[in-house]
Amino acid sequence: MADEEKLADILDEISDEEFTTFKWHLKKETWNGIDPIKPTKLQRAERLDLVDLMVQKYQLGGAATVMANMMKKISRNDLVKMLSDMGAVVEAPAPAPAASSASPADSVSKLTSVRSQLVAKISAPVLQQLLDTMLEKRILNDSEMELGNLNKSDRARQVVDMVRNKGSKASSALIAALCEVDPCLAEELKLQ
Repeated sequence: MADEEKLADILDEISDEEFTTFKWHLKKETWNGIDPIKPTKLQRAERLDLVDLMVQKYQLGGAATVMANMMKKISRNDLVKMLSDMGAVVEAPAPAPAASSASPADSVSKLTSVRSQLVAKISAPVLQQLLDTMLEKRILNDSEMELGNLNKSDRARQVVDMVRNKGSKASSALIAALCEVDPCLAEELKLQ
């Protein structure tokens, strides 16, 4: 598969709302001394058009790097890894701290204080990974995992609230899992 096709496949992984935010950030992105793509070109660009614009502007390797930067900004760090595998130059995230870095008593209040930001910024794949981790650690049980047809935000809200209600040990485990699965979001929320 050609690298342009891989970039297009990665863009297909993001929602329409994330794509709109991606383009908004892209209109301000200067990379390696190259000015951003003009907003008039971005305005009506669909996903395939956007790949072409990025490759024309930044060359292939630069397009992958710029795309990785944009994926970080929309909290899709799961896709940053795919781009780094393609050769995108991606800053290494800060290492995740040990789970004991925050005192357990603070973990419930810490989770409570970032709840709305976490709900707004977490991606669906990261949320699913957190759910899986909480099940593996027996913090959530099978019946708690069934969140029905809730949208991503409501699912995230439910997970955070269920874990918070289980106390400091459960809250610490969720924070540690988020630091491992999405260190960029954890850093942005000052959970590290």
